[in-house]
Order: sequence, then structure tokens, then C-alpha cells
Amino acid sequence: MKHNKKKDNITKKDKPLNPRKERDDRSYFAVTRKRRNRNLMIIVPAVIVLLGIMAYAVTVYSGHMERPGQNFGPLGSEHVHAAFAVKINGEKLDFSQEKYQVRSQYMHVENNDGNTLHRHATSVPVGEFFSSIGMNITDNCFTLENKTSYCSNGDSNLEFYVNGNKTNSIVNYVFNEDDRILIVYGNKNSMETQQDIDALRLTEIKK
Repeated sequence: MKHNKKKDNITKKDKPLNPRKERDDRSYFAVTRKRRNRNLMIIVPAVIVLLGIMAYAVTVYSGHMERPGQNFGPLGSEHVHAAFAVKINGEKLDFSQEKYQVRSQYMHVENNDGNTLHRHATSVPVGEFFSSIGMNITDNCFTLENKTSYCSNGDSNLEFYVNGNKTNSIVNYVFNEDDRILIVYGNKNSMETQQDIDALRLTEIKK
């Protein structure tokens, strides 16, 4: 009897505290689950990185494509800068706002600057910039993105100046390096216009 009791004690001592847990840990499903979790920790970040690379590649590729219906040169074929200003009834429009920054790869303002136009291809006219930010310009009217239009009417007029010289049209003008482009609307006298031209001449062109 004593011998059997000792044997029973040995058996109880060697017996696992939680046999079910041990079986689960060693089961096929537990091993598979752990392996799957390890794989996911590797795969998910890799997929995220891959998607980021693909998105960047699509952006760059599309940016280098010529826009349908336009006669722009290839993106990167030129990099030219000009200072510009738009004044409506004496108020200068602020193009340094985020909503106006880099809306076209062909012509844009950037780096929170609203005074320098950057042209990144040949044959891109000034009108491209305004179209890209939801505005529109013709020989007689300037239209904001909220669809408010300012048109020449005899009393208040839309005028364009390039390097201090008045021109009848600006929408199709392809500016040159260091040009100064002024667009003004309102009932202005020659002295006020000259002050705007002088102020623009002093504006820094950020390259």
C-alpha cells in the first residue's frame, strides 16, 4: 500500500498544472496563429511603404505628362520666375495662403510665398496659374474662385502691366525671368498705378 501511495504522489507531482493550456500552446492552431501574427507585423508595414512609393510614382509620372489640349512644353523644360501682384479696388490679393500653393506643376506659387510665380515648362501662359487656383482672367474681367467678377465698365477698369509697361492682355503672356507683372482693377489715377508699379519693382523674387 505504501508503495502504491508513493507512486501516486510521483504521478501527481509530474502532472502539468494546466494540461489544457500546454496542449493549446502546442496545437497546430496556436502555432499557426503565432506565425500569422509575426508575418502580419512584417507584411503590413511593407504594404504601406509600397503604396506610398506607388502613389509618389503616379504623381511624378502624371506631372510629367503634357496636359491634354494644352501646348505646354514638357514639365521641367524650363524654370523661370517672375514677381506679380493683383490688386482689386486697392486691396492686394494674398496668394501666400495654403489654398493657393502649388496647384499646378506647370506654374505656381510655393513655400507660403504669394509674390513669386514659378514656371516649370516652356509655353505656359499666366492664365494657367489663375485657372489652377479656380480663378479666371480675360482681357476685360477678373473672376475670383467665389465667382465674383470684376469687369471693365468705364468707371472701374481692369489693367495689366509688365515691367511697368501697360499691355492689353495678360492671359496668354509667357513671362520671362525676373518679369514684374501687375494686374489692377478699380478707379485708379496714374499716380496710384505708378505707386503699385514701384512697389512691385521692389518685391523680392524668391527662386
